[in-house]
Amino acid sequence: MSQPRASGVVIGEVVVEASSDGLQTTQAVGIADGRVVSAGTREDVLDAAAPGATVIEAGAAAVVPGLHDFHLHLVGMAHARLEVALDEVVTFRELVARVREAAERLPHEAWLRGRGWVEAAIDHGALMSLERAVGGRPALLYSHDGHSAWASAAALRLAGIGVDTPDPGGGRIERDAAGGPTGVLRERATDMIEPVAGGTDPGQLSHALDEAVTELLGWGLTGATDAGDSSPDNGTGAYAAIGESGSTLLDARERLNGRLRLTVNLPAAAIEAGAELGLRTGSPIADTATLRAGWAKAYADGALGSRTAALFEPYSCGEDQQSGILRLEAADLDRLLAAGRAAGIGMAVHAIGDRAAANVLDAIERAPARGSGVPPDRIEHLQLMRPSDSSRLAALDVTASVQPIHAASDRQLVERCWQPRQADAYPWRALAAGGARLAFGSDAPIESPNPWHGIFAAVHRRFPADGTTDWRTAQALDLASALRAYTLGPATSHGASDEGHLRPGARADLVVLSIDLATLVAADERMAAARAVLTMVDGREVHRS
Repeated sequence: MSQPRASGVVIGEVVVEASSDGLQTTQAVGIADGRVVSAGTREDVLDAAAPGATVIEAGAAAVVPGLHDFHLHLVGMAHARLEVALDEVVTFRELVARVREAAERLPHEAWLRGRGWVEAAIDHGALMSLERAVGGRPALLYSHDGHSAWASAAALRLAGIGVDTPDPGGGRIERDAAGGPTGVLRERATDMIEPVAGGTDPGQLSHALDEAVTELLGWGLTGATDAGDSSPDNGTGAYAAIGESGSTLLDARERLNGRLRLTVNLPAAAIEAGAELGLRTGSPIADTATLRAGWAKAYADGALGSRTAALFEPYSCGEDQQSGILRLEAADLDRLLAAGRAAGIGMAVHAIGDRAAANVLDAIERAPARGSGVPPDRIEHLQLMRPSDSSRLAALDVTASVQPIHAASDRQLVERCWQPRQADAYPWRALAAGGARLAFGSDAPIESPNPWHGIFAAVHRRFPADGTTDWRTAQALDLASALRAYTLGPATSHGASDEGHLRPGARADLVVLSIDLATLVAADERMAAARAVLTMVDGREVHRS
């Protein structure tokens, strides 16, 4: 069958593909029926186009394949727009003032939700002042990394957490000298609060979700993988069994379809329920063109900021020689992987510490083979790894789902808390050298979803214009490798050969940038300021600035 003639042509400095050999470029691409049908010189593509084809002249602007954020929390981004933001708070006094101001705007019985505090801003000996600030309301305030939370006395009562409540497996309730809970909860202890926590007004959440999608398109992101929830609680509608994030997104599928190429993960505890709903990793969601089922999310350990990432050696910060929390033991991992294999659902396992990463790789090595057509398992974050484990991902066909912006954000924590092992932190080049498939994301709203800051961090391992020098560059990547991890990396991780590039036959997901190709290749602070002038999904305009 002959190739259709292009009904649309985009002319500019076109990156057809970010390959292992560098950026493959051309002058123009032709689009028909949502796909790229031609790529080449301006003259050749225009000559092959249908009469009256729409022509977009991008001039000197760089045109790139649409980027895909392989790990974010889209519903979390919507919630963040409705909750008290604590990300910029640096002192406990400021934290208390911010919380008091937010509480005073709420009805007395309403839940106060917030996110973003850092451990250094918490005065564990003065938490009663934070309790007074919420004025007796139930409150739940998550840390910046999302792996710790402070719950008010009213929230603890509603959840039935008291002096006699034991620590849950894979979690810890911080206690005072008398054994009573201080309100600070670590890891799976936070799951004890969520089932009773107040929900968000559906109308407000829907509006905030639309705003979050608009933000992604403005950065040049045409795809995203929602990382999923830690538990299947609080779901709504037809997909309630897979938790709040998954059910919210799938309930909104008519509004999202065609606007964003979206992959929806589910909690590992909902594997059986997901299978009953017909969800299989990589399969399209019924009656949609751009939504598909994702992986089952599990947590092998915690996070660096909360000192709960599981390590082989204790943290070099703090006085108690902690080595983190393993949220899943070997038998738990084996059980989840077996369930996923039986259901045709791949696993996405959070592992930040080197001990957790090694445990997950061991479990995948023991697991039954994946079924035909099921995309590879993935390990999320991989912020600290033993050098001997870096090559195991390629051998086991496991995707390294990493967020380079974490290296910039956590630099000081790494220097203080992983002091003897900094050379093994954020080991992107070692992973690439070992043949691992890299797929980049942001972990938004924990960090900014701006992919250009993520790419800058992959190259420089710092934030743009932050006054510091490039950090531990032995593990840094070049621009082409970083852009590949935001385009072809997610596509190949999905098993989608027609995404992540602009060769003929590809989905016409593309972005016209606010910078030229030379600025993109330089990958300096100017590149980090890139924005999308035009964003297209399946050849349709979904954003224009």
